[in-house]
Amino acid sequence: MSAVSAHPTVSVVIPLYNAQDVIWETIHTVLKQTWKDYEIVVVDDGSHDDSGHIIKDFGERVRYVRQENGGVAKARNRGFAESKGEYIALLDHDDLWDPAKIEKQIAVLDTRPEVGMVISSVVHIDQDGKRLGGVDSPYKPDHEFATLFVKNYQPTPSAAMIRRTVLQQVGGFDERFHSAGLDDHEFWTRIADVTEIANIDEPLTFHRNRETKPREIALRHRGLLIDILMKRYGHDARKRRYLLRQKAEYLADMGKYAVGQGDFQQGRGYFLAGLGISLLVSWNAKALWRCLSRLVRSYI
Repeated sequence: MSAVSAHPTVSVVIPLYNAQDVIWETIHTVLKQTWKDYEIVVVDDGSHDDSGHIIKDFGERVRYVRQENGGVAKARNRGFAESKGEYIALLDHDDLWDPAKIEKQIAVLDTRPEVGMVISSVVHIDQDGKRLGGVDSPYKPDHEFATLFVKNYQPTPSAAMIRRTVLQQVGGFDERFHSAGLDDHEFWTRIADVTEIANIDEPLTFHRNRETKPREIALRHRGLLIDILMKRYGHDARKRRYLLRQKAEYLADMGKYAVGQGDFQQGRGYFLAGLGISLLVSWNAKALWRCLSRLVRSYI
């Protein structure tokens, strides 16, 4: 890629923070793409290592923007604002792509105007780039809302390519939710509200596994997201019923966690709350049984 087009088809937006050990490889995974009409926009979110110097070595091939530290949601939104492409491809600073990733996703968006976002299957890798397990391809495009929430599933950002028109419609990532770790998940649900999402069932994205959240924090974030979505979709009977199911299962999981930590009283409280919700949506026999069985076991 010798020169960047004034009106590229694709903008690759990379939020960057203290990634001097991996950012060179990530940039090169874009430079090796078979599709060449793109721009790379890197937003440095206040790094204090040598990441910025590494980026500058790429010269005009990469547009480098630096801002004060504000979190990945703010960095992505800045990248969106700085970008010019018809399509936006997200890429985290330590993830990698198959060389045909951009080309194959553009083929979907160009031939299916009803699709506003396309994602690929994902291979998880460790810090050394070694493959971990199989291919992650759980997305079911015929059940957008449910799939984006069930079992806390969310697309890996680096697997996504989005039409700019859709991005303008939903307004980017909500930076208020960054501290709670909900900005990605909340963003995907808004996209699912306004457009179809397509999945390329090929492992075109390689996601480097990072440190995971402690179990309790992950559970509480899940509960907070349910509450956020309940406020948004409370008027929609189908979605409200679905979210109540998720709330019941969340409370059952919180009860199980509390009992596992030795707090039987708190655990029973969660189980009873989940049981009450399950009775409101009595067709949800699975969640009802989970609450009952865990409540009984907590007394044993």
